[in-house]
Amino acid sequence: MRRILVAAAAAAMVSVASTGALALEFGARGAYWLPKLSGTVQTTTAGVPDTSIDVKHTLGVEDENLPFGEAFLRFGKLTLRAGYSQLAFDGNRQLSQTITFNGQTFTATDEVISRLDMKMLDGEAQYDLLRPDAGIAGFNLGLLLKVKYVDGEVELRSATVGTTVEDFKAPVPMLGAAVGVSFLKDTIRVDARGAGMTYSGNRLIDVDAYVSFRPLPFVRVQGGYRYIDLEIDEDDTKASIRLKGPYLGAQASF
Repeated sequence: MRRILVAAAAAAMVSVASTGALALEFGARGAYWLPKLSGTVQTTTAGVPDTSIDVKHTLGVEDENLPFGEAFLRFGKLTLRAGYSQLAFDGNRQLSQTITFNGQTFTATDEVISRLDMKMLDGEAQYDLLRPDAGIAGFNLGLLLKVKYVDGEVELRSATVGTTVEDFKAPVPMLGAAVGVSFLKDTIRVDARGAGMTYSGNRLIDVDAYVSFRPLPFVRVQGGYRYIDLEIDEDDTKASIRLKGPYLGAQASF
């Protein structure tokens, strides 16, 4: 992974050095996401795995609409991005089975209130292998190097057991690709970015595809679909979370 990052950085520096006048663009975009949630969480206590708990069917965790944002800087063929998402889900359900979480046993018929929170911080570099200028139409194809830092927390509480909390944290490096097509001198664009990685029991796939329209010179309106498949096995906690759904957003750039 370190060799790949160094090679990509060197390629970007060569591209910048060999270009006399670089196209410079910077901006930010924000979106309102309507994802569907599915997944499981499981802890290990004294080396013994606890119950694998389905967050929706067992705990009754509800879907929530969520914002996310991203800032970017593009010069020449290199684009740098930083993104942030904060996810918060709550559940309240009478259990139909006995479960053990973080060494605490919740019996069937217990009323359990649950909370699943995740913060995701993204750092991304895109290097375009192809970006031809075709006049009223355009095209780009690039490679992605990305790191997503996930900071999550699961809380269960009931009147009989009390409250127990377990967290999971991990940086996940990813490799991927980006492709985009523009029409009518960039008035309409179709973009897609996808990255993923599997290592040491951790897995992450992150895909973002969207269509955008530019009604004003510095503003774009976007509609897209985002998919995140996350599996983390760290510090006696295993979480497998999937989020997928459409979003609406806007972008300002200069």
